[in-house]
Amino acid sequence: MLDLQLATLPEIAAHYQSDEINWIRANMIVSQDGHFVGAGDSSRDLTGESDLKLLLLLRALSDAVLVGANTARQESYRQPRRREEFTFLNRPAPRLVIVSASLDFDVASNLFHGGEHRTLVINAGEGVPSKDLLEVADVVSVQSDQNFAQSLVQALASLNLLKITCEGGPTLLTKLLDAQMVNEYDLTISPITVGGTAQWPEALPRITDWIEVDSASSGDFEFKRLLRHS
Repeated sequence: MLDLQLATLPEIAAHYQSDEINWIRANMIVSQDGHFVGAGDSSRDLTGESDLKLLLLLRALSDAVLVGANTARQESYRQPRRREEFTFLNRPAPRLVIVSASLDFDVASNLFHGGEHRTLVINAGEGVPSKDLLEVADVVSVQSDQNFAQSLVQALASLNLLKITCEGGPTLLTKLLDAQMVNEYDLTISPITVGGTAQWPEALPRITDWIEVDSASSGDFEFKRLLRHS
């Protein structure tokens, strides 16, 4: 078992890197009792230093960070930038890809500024992007039907975004899981208990669909690396 507190970044990268050209991973944190967010309605309530380090590394291994619009707003996402500690990867910063049905954004927010690439907005609704949004982001329409997940992945591949890390939210992740579009599920289990009934159990990996190939730890945090059964 890899100890994330003791391992070097190159060692952690080797643990998680995929040699496949096309690769979609989910990276999620969950409480002991199955919640994706804590008491403050944020995943940051559950996280720790090693989990944040792993999150940033998995992003650095990716061409794109894929996230639903509600999660992007709630978790205060910002455009990724290359980080000095990941120069050994010799990769550009990933592109932020946001899936939205409403196209309701604050275009002055960090979702659209401060990074190396223009944010890509996936229009999953019927709305027309505003002029202000088109000034700060690229917008691609993907029809929200039973083939949404497949069409989304194809749209990203056409832009040469082949290694994708999906960080939720649960609605988006569930669609990808149901369509069997996720190759790898990296699950952090926080030592925190939230209480109450956990939402979105369908966004967690079903045991019958996955095999645990690696594990890691950091204090009371557990990290599971799961690959989809072939």
